[in-house]
Amino acid sequence: MGPKAKVATIFLLMGILGLSVWQFTGPPTLPAVGTKYLNSTYSARGSWTVQAELSAGKAFLAVSIANLTYPRPSLSTTYSLVLSIINQTVTSSYVRSFGIRITGLTIVDNYGGNVTRWGKSNNLTDAVEATSLFFFKTSADHQLRSTVTYQVFDLMFFGYTSDRARTESFNITQTIV
Repeated sequence: MGPKAKVATIFLLMGILGLSVWQFTGPPTLPAVGTKYLNSTYSARGSWTVQAELSAGKAFLAVSIANLTYPRPSLSTTYSLVLSIINQTVTSSYVRSFGIRITGLTIVDNYGGNVTRWGKSNNLTDAVEATSLFFFKTSADHQLRSTVTYQVFDLMFFGYTSDRARTESFNITQTIV
């Protein structure tokens, strides 16, 4: 094999490696799951539907918030935020589905002024979940504002492109006794 063939082979292998990294670092494909997370234990504190207008179609997203542990003063409480796709319409011939990645989560308590930023993110098989640890100092009716920032991706047959970053806020009431 001559030097030109070796250089061409190296460039071909680097191109294949680059395309592989691009394909496998994208978010997982999220199937449309309907109202599965709107009416479940994942939505014990509240659930909302958000319409996302995308460059390659549109998707209706379900945002569900629940507390996973019983909240009491001076003890920590874990809140879960689940983001799933209710249904989607793909209008582009090169996009097969949409993917979502949560990039930020903030919970603010209007009663005590506590702020918790980001938590741990778990990818469910058909949704994206972020959990956050929160501390209450007093017994009262607390108004919590959850602000989530997420990125929507167009998942093509090979690779992905970033579509839009969005920020949504949701209010829940939590009674602490």
